[in-house]
Amino acid sequence: MNNKLSNIAVRYRKFSKGQYIEKTHFNEFLDYFEDQDRLSRVMLEGVGVVCGFKPKLVYVDKRLNNIQLSQGVAITTDGDLLTLNKTSEVSKDLYVSDLKTINIENQKYTHFKAYDNFKVGYAPFYDDKKTKQIELWELATEEEATSDFQPINNLSNLENKCVLLYLEDYEKDIKPCRGVDCDNHGIQQIRNLKVLVTTEKQMAHIIGQIGFSIDPVTGEVVPNRRDTIQPHPLFLKDIMKPVKQERVVVERLILNNKAEANILPSDIKKLYQDVLQKNDYGQAIFEKINAISQVIGMGTASHPGFKSALENILTQEIGFQYAYDAVQDLADTYSEIIKLLPKAFTVSLPDLISFPKHVMLGKLIPNKQLDPFRHQFYNSPVLDEEKAMERVKFLIRRFNQQVQSFRLSSTKSQIRITPSQKLKPLSNKAIPFYYEASEALLKTWNFDRINNRSFLENITFNNPFYNIEGHHGMDYREAFDKIKEIRDQQQLGFDIMALSLQELVNNKDLSTAYFNEYVEAHHGLEHKRGVERGGTFVLIFDNIGRDTKVIADFSLPYICCTPKIDVKLSLPSPIACAKSDLIPFTVYPMNGDVRAVVTGGLNGGVVLIDGRYFLNPSLVSAELYNKEISFTVNGKPTKCTVRVLPQPDIKIKADSVTYPKGDSKDTIVNFKISGENIGDYTYSWDFWDNGRWVNMAPDERGIVTYAFSELNIYRIPTVKVKVISGECAETIEVNLPLTEACPVVSDITYTVVDNDNGNQTFTFNWDLPSDLSAVTGLNIFVSENPSAGWSTESGSYTPKRTITRPIGKKYYFRFGLVGSCREEGGIAGLPGYNSIGIGPDENNHPPTVSIKWKDTSVLDERLCREAVCNFTIVVSADDVDGDIDKILIYKSIEGGTSILFKENPEGNMFSDSINKAGKQSYWAVVIDKKGNEVTSNILSYRKESHAPSVSIRWNDISGNANRDCTEPACSYSIEVLASDADGDIKDIQIHKSTDGGSTWSLFTRNPSGNIFEDFINNVGTNSYKAVVVDEENNEAVSNILKYKKEYRPTLVIKSLKPVSTCCTPELPVITSYPGGDDVLYVDLFGLTENTFGLKGTGKAIPHLDDLQYFWSKLDGPEVTLENVNNSSLVVKNPSRGTYRFQLLVKDVSSDAFGVSTIKVVVS
Repeated sequence: MNNKLSNIAVRYRKFSKGQYIEKTHFNEFLDYFEDQDRLSRVMLEGVGVVCGFKPKLVYVDKRLNNIQLSQGVAITTDGDLLTLNKTSEVSKDLYVSDLKTINIENQKYTHFKAYDNFKVGYAPFYDDKKTKQIELWELATEEEATSDFQPINNLSNLENKCVLLYLEDYEKDIKPCRGVDCDNHGIQQIRNLKVLVTTEKQMAHIIGQIGFSIDPVTGEVVPNRRDTIQPHPLFLKDIMKPVKQERVVVERLILNNKAEANILPSDIKKLYQDVLQKNDYGQAIFEKINAISQVIGMGTASHPGFKSALENILTQEIGFQYAYDAVQDLADTYSEIIKLLPKAFTVSLPDLISFPKHVMLGKLIPNKQLDPFRHQFYNSPVLDEEKAMERVKFLIRRFNQQVQSFRLSSTKSQIRITPSQKLKPLSNKAIPFYYEASEALLKTWNFDRINNRSFLENITFNNPFYNIEGHHGMDYREAFDKIKEIRDQQQLGFDIMALSLQELVNNKDLSTAYFNEYVEAHHGLEHKRGVERGGTFVLIFDNIGRDTKVIADFSLPYICCTPKIDVKLSLPSPIACAKSDLIPFTVYPMNGDVRAVVTGGLNGGVVLIDGRYFLNPSLVSAELYNKEISFTVNGKPTKCTVRVLPQPDIKIKADSVTYPKGDSKDTIVNFKISGENIGDYTYSWDFWDNGRWVNMAPDERGIVTYAFSELNIYRIPTVKVKVISGECAETIEVNLPLTEACPVVSDITYTVVDNDNGNQTFTFNWDLPSDLSAVTGLNIFVSENPSAGWSTESGSYTPKRTITRPIGKKYYFRFGLVGSCREEGGIAGLPGYNSIGIGPDENNHPPTVSIKWKDTSVLDERLCREAVCNFTIVVSADDVDGDIDKILIYKSIEGGTSILFKENPEGNMFSDSINKAGKQSYWAVVIDKKGNEVTSNILSYRKESHAPSVSIRWNDISGNANRDCTEPACSYSIEVLASDADGDIKDIQIHKSTDGGSTWSLFTRNPSGNIFEDFINNVGTNSYKAVVVDEENNEAVSNILKYKKEYRPTLVIKSLKPVSTCCTPELPVITSYPGGDDVLYVDLFGLTENTFGLKGTGKAIPHLDDLQYFWSKLDGPEVTLENVNNSSLVVKNPSRGTYRFQLLVKDVSSDAFGVSTIKVVVS
């Protein structure tokens, strides 16, 4: 076998003039450059099938006529470039080879014969003992076939045949040189491209098996696998099939056990435990990952140790959800790997003896999309821009690190909320807290970050999903308050609810609810180790021993259902100009989070400065100009909108000046206007800076010419130009460059005194310059922080000048002469002083104050649902200096005028009540002895005014149909059902009528247990109704119940003559079946075109053919129903929630019918 790269030439000689060249010298020269060419292909490009070489069987009259092989390109591991060719020109010289062409689409092979490799002895074609050649057949075209070939249709068992290209490479024996000239004689390098066919078994032999054996000739231990490049994870069975962990549906606890069931923490844990045990704690994931690892030569992960860690967690009261999460993380890592496998064919330093002279082309009749008997193209890392194989190895290392780093500490954790991702791969999500965040794990979490050396940022990513961790096992109130504190501080967009596994009695905390009721009402609860932005994070707690601990968490993808807080937002105007200054928002609540409703990464112009929101029109994306932009507060939509109008980018300058000549007194100035579409705007000019405006349009060159008559060079005006575009106008100032720079003052001195009234006065003196001809005054510029701007004190340039400012601060001063001269440079460059004055008193600190409800730390607005609500508010006031003088409590009703409610409340607490509809608000003002004053937050109690509702029904059967008395006397009782959303019913009156409702009289009032009794024993009708009045005098009237007694004469039948039609025929019995059991579960994501169906049936005894069907929806969200009068119902566009559908089956002839219902839960 003649493998060129088995011995590589590393140098060559340069030839000198007149040098005698031996064959070894010249061959060394050829070998060096040939070896470099081969190495460049193999190491810098790749090996295997680049393209083409697809076999195809061609049949004529149902018989195999030829095997067609398309043109292609392949590179062997010895650097041979293989393509199909045919002779284009036959050589006329015996010692010169024929010329070939590769300009062909395909070759058709019509004949075959057994192939003998005796000339080369190519090792892959021989058995393990290297003595016997494997079965091979050579294919030939019709032109190439000789008498020892046979027709291709004699080739049998085609399903078991594979094709390969083989480069028969050997040196032809030297014949003795005769005669004088031997220049044409040399050792011929034979390179015959053969198309061979063999069996699957023999092709597997060419590839070789995993393991080692002893060479029977040399006795050395050699690997059995000859082709180390071809094996690939994609050839593993079902390797591309993802391993999915079953979802935990918490609603099943309620649906299977009914809403009244007592749910225990162990019931929730069992949901997760069953899923983990069902998939043997991720066993299938480990098997697949380890199989891939073995193929590509990487270490494997230990499943028993990981399983033991999970089983240990499941023995504890908390943490079971994190065990489930850890397995899900492994499944997510595996999903990332299999997405990369089809592109992971990069090979670094390919094994040169894998297929040095052959390339496998696959089966003649392929039965798999990826043929294990066909070489792919294994490219060099240079050509692998996506680095797919490198990423696969990286992810396998991460998988192993996940298994090794999984640690769930039993000690108390610290709650943390980490920005993360919702739907993206695990690589782009934040690292969960239950992993030990070692450097090894950080370096294997995200491939792109490790390559740009930012792996230390892997712990958190700034994205719209929030990992919330560390709260399991904590007291639920402590956990709730801490999560809420972090949420409010960081202004994160999600809500929080806490659910108790034990039923709550007299619960008034609207952020807490009973688990069974909440789950039944709000479907879609799912544990995600956090919550998405705009969702609700739900804590589950229960009494464990003496403590009330968090045992699990879930989330909803929407905000639900904490106390309603009104949000308000407004701007001074619904229109803003693109170059306007900052426009303040008015926000309620004051700490609300304001966001613009925009898409596609556009900027809606909302900025937060020092805790206050502004609209910055200059930041608004140009794509949003002339479009209505809306806003939200705390994720809730508002009615506030704005339309930003574009403004032109116009520049104006004094282009040229013509001074007066001769008797002329006019100074002519040409103003140059530049920008796009300058003729589309209106220009209003104030040439003399005196408020008198005149409209002048530029000419076609953008020039406006104006003559200044008798212009005083010592009083040069600043020209102002309004550029008007629709509703927006921009004022541009243009300076006339006609004067010299202003001089400066020198030797500035100052004194400062405390005025004992909270102010300090500075007195300044200075020396003036000698030339004051162009000076009219002196500006003193003052600032507490020059980067924030300067204020100006204008006045005479004659010394002295005084300036008064509040004490306790230091100031910066600059002095600048002004007049007809030109002010050059910035204010900071003028002469003056830095940070002078009487500074702050270190013992003067303002107080702090906040108020809260005494019974809870929640600061949200409260709703009174009783006749009277009493409450107590705690004032927390503090002052570092300990000199609080007054605590004033203010109160306002319905946002009206505030009144002083209480001064210096005892114990820093005060109480009040609310018994009328409206809103009462409270706040505290604290004043210290130095006059510092601060105001607290606002607490509000609201009582709404809802009309009551009332109905009455018969107490014995809870019905409300009118009744007839058929006895001498009938007694009965009636139940009153009265309710009021405000809980303030004050009077229930029962009215009775005996004349058909013409007149009513008060029968009883506020009956005990809301039930009253009466009877009827005379002919007539007793009618009853209830009237309910609440504290706001809202009134409601119930339905009317009637009990009737008629005159009934006595009739005695003495005889009855039988006839054939004496009796009423018996009605048929109709039964209805709605197409399912009591409850049917529907997965919203598994629906086709967002539609599902119910197949109902009806049955009649005796049998009837003419049955009618009537479907209807009794309960549930909005939905579209089709085929409501057929047995099969079509339900379109369902939403998450619980539905109840009814099927009525009716007999047309007799009107007999049957009714049934079915409950459908859509999640």
